[in-house]
Amino acid sequence: MKMTLLCLLNTALMVTGQILFKVGSQGKELSSIVDMIKLMFSPIVLFALCLYAGTTMLWLYILSKVDISFAYPIQALAFPVVMIVSAFIFHEQIPTMRWIGVAVIFVGVLLVVQK
Repeated sequence: MKMTLLCLLNTALMVTGQILFKVGSQGKELSSIVDMIKLMFSPIVLFALCLYAGTTMLWLYILSKVDISFAYPIQALAFPVVMIVSAFIFHEQIPTMRWIGVAVIFVGVLLVVQK
């Protein structure tokens, strides 16, 4: 149970990083490598990168304790969570087939974490 919760925390941190990347890159002109480098040092994107570094450290800890075949599928929950958050925060229109696909992912993760 503890490792499942840590996997879920890791997933939540990954989702947060993705949302911060989106927020940090909105409205930016990224037509050159210089633009990309400048973006990497913007406060929001820099925070997201630091968050990803911490998430990676947590992931390494998780992998030292459980089978990757158990832990990695839980990371798939990042897909539906990012999609749901993108609908609410960014007001993205989500097609029905994408909702169905996300439901399949969610059911698959539920099956993987069963004993």
